[in-house]
Amino acid sequence: MAAPSNAFWDQEGHFHTNALHWEGFPRLLWESLSLFHHTEPPQYDGVEYHEEGVPRCRVKMIIPQHPFRSSWHPIEVEVVGYRLVDTLETAALEAIKLFCNQHPTEAAAYPIGLFPTIDPGNLEWNFWTEHLGHMLGDLAEETVRSITRFMDVQHHYQILLRHSMSQLTCAAQSHYRNADRQVTQIVELQALTILHREDQINESDHIITQRDTVIEFLQAQIHDLILDADEVQAHLEELQQQPILPAAPVMPEEEEEDPEEIEGVSELDSEHGDPVLSPYHSSSGSQSSVGNFDDF
Repeated sequence: MAAPSNAFWDQEGHFHTNALHWEGFPRLLWESLSLFHHTEPPQYDGVEYHEEGVPRCRVKMIIPQHPFRSSWHPIEVEVVGYRLVDTLETAALEAIKLFCNQHPTEAAAYPIGLFPTIDPGNLEWNFWTEHLGHMLGDLAEETVRSITRFMDVQHHYQILLRHSMSQLTCAAQSHYRNADRQVTQIVELQALTILHREDQINESDHIITQRDTVIEFLQAQIHDLILDADEVQAHLEELQQQPILPAAPVMPEEEEEDPEEIEGVSELDSEHGDPVLSPYHSSSGSQSSVGNFDDF
């Protein structure tokens, strides 16, 4: 269904309208403003968004400056609801209350003055509702019609609010289910994480125990090596404390006889006719010869 000519969306996603294309508080507000010679209906600027997963809507509206009553300044209203349809109604109802509160004397002469006041203790409003004689004459039919329309609009407004609250309840339940599921997942993940951490801790303890055993073994070996080194050091100290014996004199080596001298001696011996002993001559042979002489 196409939007009416007095309603459109801008590029930023805001909805602009005068909200006069359905029976509601915006139309009642504009009809009342027309009685006071306003020439332009209020404009509504609404935008829908999500806040923490909840659908929300913000509507701003302005009752323009009165064309010839300078003391009637613009009235600005900003309200937050859940959807455009109910938030537009809320903004118009709030504007009616503000208008009646700012111009009580003028509003008292018309049925709009019977709208609920912002302040329950407003004495003027209580006086007007107790003395309605001025509205039972020429304005009787208009007053009854306005009250009837107000009751119908109020009923429609309550239906919109009930629908919005129903949607809000469904959204809250959905968020609750999601949150509950996420909590369950977190608890399970924490349990798995704890088990994994415990396994890692046990494995680390086992590795530490093995390393402690290796360290103890190496420390024992180092201790044995230190003891051996101490024994070697003590032995070296004992050797250093022993007296040093004097070195034995070096005897000169005998010189070999010159072969020429030996040959000279041989020549002299041969000149004197000394017999040369045969190398094969033995002492035993000589002794046997001597023995033979004894036989003679």
